[in-house]
Amino acid sequence: MHQAPLDKAWGPSQRMCVVEVTSFDKDAQVVADQFKSRQPVLLNLQRVDEELSERMVDFCAGLAYALDGAIHPIVERLFLLTPSEVEVASKERPKDARKAFFNRL
Repeated sequence: MHQAPLDKAWGPSQRMCVVEVTSFDKDAQVVADQFKSRQPVLLNLQRVDEELSERMVDFCAGLAYALDGAIHPIVERLFLLTPSEVEVASKERPKDARKAFFNRL
């Protein structure tokens, strides 16, 4: 199967936003603004404490649900938020991945 690079598949105007979280107030707004404009967001929570990490994940899960998108765990404290028109291929079945994500606590 041939797969085109992201810049070819999405076109020149489609970009991914990377947000390395430092505070809820500032970064939740950035994530929401980018995601509302149908832009995928890579959310990096690797340098924040557990409380802020959980708060951002809860916010982003609600945001993704409300806008018919999805949130995908990549590695510990790194998540990809995708709008509905972006498909993420995984070796795990989607139901299994989603179940594991929401049973994380």
